[in-house]
Formats: sequence, C-alpha cells, structure tokens
Amino acid sequence: MTLGRKVNRLLQKEQTTDTHGHPIIPNHLIVAFSQKDRNRYGGAEETLRRQLVEVAHNYARSKGYGFTGPLSIDFATNPGFRSGRCDVSGEFRDAPIGDEAVLITSDGIRISITTPQLLGRNDDCGVVLAGSNVSRHHAEIRADQHGLFIVDLGSTNGTLVNGIAVDNHRLLHADIVTIGDHQLRVEVV
Repeated sequence: MTLGRKVNRLLQKEQTTDTHGHPIIPNHLIVAFSQKDRNRYGGAEETLRRQLVEVAHNYARSKGYGFTGPLSIDFATNPGFRSGRCDVSGEFRDAPIGDEAVLITSDGIRISITTPQLLGRNDDCGVVLAGSNVSRHHAEIRADQHGLFIVDLGSTNGTLVNGIAVDNHRLLHADIVTIGDHQLRVEVV
C-alpha cells in the first residue's frame, strides 16, 4: 500500500466531530520508518513532507473535513521495523490563529485574512458581503500578539461567532462567523 493511501486510510479512521459538530481529522501526522528506509529517504524528507501535506489537504477538501490547527508531519524511526514497513499515526493539536488564516465562504471560496481587514457591504471593505442585513462597515478582523479577533463595528444586525452575538471575540480554527446571511468558516492555512 502506498504511503499516500496509508495517510488517507488513517484520516478516514480517525475522523470525528468538533464541539460545533463539524467533521475534523488529525492535523499532526507521524510517519515511522525502519532505520534502513529512514536513512534512504533522509535526503528527501522535505519533498515527502510537502507531498503528504498535499495528500492530506486534498483528502480533507474532498470529504469536507477540517483540521483543529495547521497540518504538520513528523518522521520517526522505529528500530523494530523491517525494511519496507512504515506506519502512520495522527494526533489532534490545537493551535492559536496567527497571521496565516483564511475565511471560507459557504460556496467554498477561500479569502486570505490580512489585518486589519474590514468586512461589510461597502466597496472599500477587504471582504465585500452583499445583502440588506450587512452594514456598510460591519466588522473588522484585527490581530494582536495572541492571534486574530473580530470586532463588530456597531452594525445594525450584529456579528455572530458560532451562533453567539459578539462585540469583540478571539477567533479560533473552525469558528463560523455569521454576518447577515453569510457564514464564513475560519481556517488556519
């Protein structure tokens, strides 16, 4: 079985739901090789890591799964393995949102978050959202040393995070921001 299929099988087996009911899969993978294979692949680990990250992202996208934080892959050596054997295991790791995050619309459009970033109906907003329930300057995403947060700018209909009205709220991976009729999912890149 190829390593890519092993990753997909592990992700399928470990799929669960977060506290909001969204399907999630492990975001930290450990690939263990025999000592001989690890020595052989050692010079190409970064290439292999990038390929496996792409495999996991493609799998998640195809199934509509999310991650609890950025995807990472570590390689390990298991001295008990014979040549040709490898195992893949996974863990869920929380991660605060730093500067590398996106908003995903209900249509699947990915919008990179740059801070500060205005959300609203006006053309000068970084994220323009149509609709009569959206204020001209509805909310703003800002950053500080602890990550990203969203601030409602006195909008008429309010800003919700995971269904709760907020004035100023720290954003976490997989949060759902609702502005008017728009639902935007926060995802760490």
